[in-house]
Amino acid sequence: MRIRGHSPILWRAPGETQIGAEPGHATILSGLTNAEQLLLDRLPEEIRPAGIYRAARWSRVPLERAREIVRELREIGIIDASPEATDDADTLYWDRLAVDAAERSAMLRASSVGLLGGGNLAREIIRLLVEAGVVTILPDDEALADWAADLSPAVRTRAPLDLRPDVVVSLSGHVVDPIRSRDLARAGITHLPVVVREVSVRVGPLVAEHSAVCTTCLDLWARDADPCWPALATQLRLLPAPVLERLLLHQAAALAARAVIDVVTGRGPLWEGRSVELSAADPAGVERHWRPHPDCLCSRLAVGPTGTGDASDAPEAVGDPADADGFSSLELEAYRP
Repeated sequence: MRIRGHSPILWRAPGETQIGAEPGHATILSGLTNAEQLLLDRLPEEIRPAGIYRAARWSRVPLERAREIVRELREIGIIDASPEATDDADTLYWDRLAVDAAERSAMLRASSVGLLGGGNLAREIIRLLVEAGVVTILPDDEALADWAADLSPAVRTRAPLDLRPDVVVSLSGHVVDPIRSRDLARAGITHLPVVVREVSVRVGPLVAEHSAVCTTCLDLWARDADPCWPALATQLRLLPAPVLERLLLHQAAALAARAVIDVVTGRGPLWEGRSVELSAADPAGVERHWRPHPDCLCSRLAVGPTGTGDASDAPEAVGDPADADGFSSLELEAYRP
């Protein structure tokens, strides 16, 4: 047994001890005697019966009381009772968040991720997914698949034809590919669009089988903001993807990989109806919360026919949205928490 995530044990005040260093994530134990606080300070990194006995003798806490304190810490999840200790950074981090790191690792190993598109951004996303523990990655680009297979002996880039990936990442330039998105939606495959735009990269929103928002909704909101958008989008689909600043490429790849890992570990709803736009101008990112567009068939199927959209239904932006889409007419609700 050990303190979960190797979190520190800190003295706060007489009778009060804190386990964990970060406000909001630490656990505060109160009503302790001075001897019990000393006991906690003396607990060894590996908590075994002999270590509890020695700490109890040193602090002069009765052994039964010392065992009771350790048992209570285990019951509330502060002590990890798994037999094997680990120094793996990812495991320790998720232990601190009270997530079963072993179960999470198993989910990553069992998952499969499709990737449509190529280039440096695709390579960086794949590299990060492999580093995180994903071993089945299915690029549509043969050269990219061969490159990915060389990253680790555990990586698989081939799968049975009937395998449905847990999530597919699509990389596109300027705009989401509507045909590709339609095919994924018809197949009921969870889809994370990543769009490389002229000065930014938009990650999301995630489109799952029962999501309220689809990629057509995004185009319809853009059309409401700029009536010329359909003509512009048609031309943009014919252009190559813009070249990215290297730092922005790494940042966007990390965010996309994070979204994929959230999906395959059961946290996908965090990304439904939500996108993040990264750029040098907004390095912290502009987060948008998308609503279904009333003119989109996905909205009609979900809630029945409605009227046309208006500014009050437009996607909200969290952070500074200043012309983030290049549309000065798009009315966005912005706030800073």
